[in-house]
Amino acid sequence: GLYHLFRLREQGLNVRAIDAGSSVGGTWYWNRYPGARFDSEGHTYQYLFSEELYKGWSWSERFPGQPEIERWLNYVADRLDLKKDIQFETTV
Repeated sequence: GLYHLFRLREQGLNVRAIDAGSSVGGTWYWNRYPGARFDSEGHTYQYLFSEELYKGWSWSERFPGQPEIERWLNYVADRLDLKKDIQFETTV
């Protein structure tokens, strides 16, 4: 969702994303069970379209856990200023 929002805005479109959660994260916002983590190395999930994003984040472990994944997604949303175009706590 964050990547699509970024790309649509990059094309000059006025877009609004809708999210039932109170913050970004999608699956990683909702799945907070003990032990939730990536099943692949963290760097494979990073957005490679932006060298600034890629180089600006270092994972603390090879297979990051949910809290760090959620922090990373907030880092991405903040760096790309995406939250202004997301309507949180809303269902369709």
